[in-house]
Amino acid sequence: MFAPVNGTAPEYFECPACGFLSGDPAFASPKTPCPLCGATGAERRTWPADRIRRLDARIRHYQADGESEVVVILAMTLLETILEDLLDRMLAAHGADLKVRRMVMDTQRAIGIRLGKLFPALAGEEFEDAASELGYADFPKRWRRLREARNAFIHDSPFTGPQEHLDQRAADEAMMLLDQAYRLFVLMNNRFVADGLHGE
Repeated sequence: MFAPVNGTAPEYFECPACGFLSGDPAFASPKTPCPLCGATGAERRTWPADRIRRLDARIRHYQADGESEVVVILAMTLLETILEDLLDRMLAAHGADLKVRRMVMDTQRAIGIRLGKLFPALAGEEFEDAASELGYADFPKRWRRLREARNAFIHDSPFTGPQEHLDQRAADEAMMLLDQAYRLFVLMNNRFVADGLHGE
């Protein structure tokens, strides 16, 4: 099901009937039945979208150039974009139309609220529990630590003082999280969106 990790954004193909995602190149063909719903005949969209792929390529370019601070800032932004895409899909799976989805995402902008309130409301379980069940138990904690480091770098804190640098170790961690985030997104999409149970 997973697309190969080869130093670029992975390429997944989406069943237009149920939303199932697969990295199997054969699934790009409309003739290949969806392993979840059996649908054939309709063109398969690719995921992630072009805008995400362009940002991913930029981040990898900065990583190659040793621009660790830029890498961490942009990678954390991209992870939040990927989460927003997942939440939007989950809302749609629950029957929310575009107007409702836009209103919910506009009023729930903080990443902490999205992870701590919106995700559990849609999934029926905490983000940490879902990640753990899908084999990524340490992902939420590592993501939170790196978001905190990013925030400390960008914002002065009256309590701890500013963080002066985001080093290469932080950038390497950001890249590992980014590669894992694509796989975790696919697993969560196929569990909470493509299972077909939420629109009822």
